[in-house]
Amino acid sequence: MSEEPEKNVKKPAVPPHVMKIRYYGVRGSIPTPLLPQHIEKKFQYLITKILTSKNFKGLTLKEIFKQIPFYLKSTYGGNSPCILVQVKGNILIFDAGSGIRELGLDLMKQEFGQGKGKAKIFFTHTHWDHIQGLPFFTPIFIPGNQFEFYSCFPDLEERLKEQHDSRYFPINMDIMQADRIFFSLKKNESKDFEGFTTKTMKLNHPGDSYAYRIEANGKTFIHSTDVEFNDKNYDQMFETIEFFKNADILTFDTQYTFKESVSKVDWGHSSIQIGIDIANHSKVKKVVLFHYDPTYSDQKIDEIVKIGISYKNTIYPDSEIEIIPSYEGLELEI
Repeated sequence: MSEEPEKNVKKPAVPPHVMKIRYYGVRGSIPTPLLPQHIEKKFQYLITKILTSKNFKGLTLKEIFKQIPFYLKSTYGGNSPCILVQVKGNILIFDAGSGIRELGLDLMKQEFGQGKGKAKIFFTHTHWDHIQGLPFFTPIFIPGNQFEFYSCFPDLEERLKEQHDSRYFPINMDIMQADRIFFSLKKNESKDFEGFTTKTMKLNHPGDSYAYRIEANGKTFIHSTDVEFNDKNYDQMFETIEFFKNADILTFDTQYTFKESVSKVDWGHSSIQIGIDIANHSKVKKVVLFHYDPTYSDQKIDEIVKIGISYKNTIYPDSEIEIIPSYEGLELEI
C-alpha cells in the first residue's frame, strides 16, 4: 500500500503567540540622537573594511552586511522609553517617552487613524524622559479613540497636565480629543483585565518607580526600569527575585556598567551584572537590556552586551538565560 501523500498528513498545530512586544524608545534620561560625526565614522569604517578586507572578496553587499556588527551598520536608537505590548487583542503601552511619537504614527495607520482605537498606557513613573513624548502622540488628539491611563501615582493626571502648562508647552491637555480615563494602581496589587493580569512592584528610584508583571496564558512579560540596588535596599532583592520568577521576557534597567554604578550610588539605576544576577535566581528566560545612558555610543552599548554575555558565561556557566540588547524596532514574541 502506498503511503499517504505528504500534503494530506495532519501536522501538529503551532501554538499562537500570546504576546508581541515592540521597542520604540530604549534610552534613559534624555533622547540621544546620532551626531553627524558618529554617522560619518561608521561610513568611513564600513567603506574601508569593504574595500580592504579579503574576507569580503566575491561577496554581494547583502552577504557583506550580514557579517558587519550591528552597531556599525545600524543604531540602537536615541528615543527615551516607550514599549508596545499586544496581548489578547489588547494594546498596552509602557511609558510615554519620545519613542511614543513614532508609535503614534504606526497606530494612526490602523483603527486609531479612524478614531476607533483603544489602548492602555502604563507609567512606571513620571520623570521627564518617561512622559515627554505624550504631547506628540497623534492618536490622543483624534476624537473617538479611547485611552486608559494606569499608574501607582494617584495624581497622575495632574502631573501630566503640568507638562502641558503654557509656560512649557503651547497646547494643554484639553485639546486632546480622545477619551481619557485615569486609574490608580497600588503596590503589589494584581489586577485582572480581559485576557491578561498585571501586578506592580515598587522600585528603589528617586521619586519612586514601579515595575509591571504582565501574565497571560502562562506567559509572562516584565517591565522593570529605573531601579537601583545598593547597601540600603539589598533586602528588596528577595522580593524582586520572587516578582521576576519564571518570566519569559524581562526588560531591565542597565543604564550603567557595574563600575559606574558603584560611583553613582542613589542615582536610581542598575547595571547589566545586577540584572543577570537577579534573572539567574529568578529563572528568567530572556533579559532585554534597556534604558541606556545618554553618553553611550552604539559601540559602547555593543561592548556592554559582550560584557554581560561574558559575565553570564563566567559566573553562571550552566545558565540558559538569553541576553538581548533592546533597540528601536526590536520585536519579540512569547
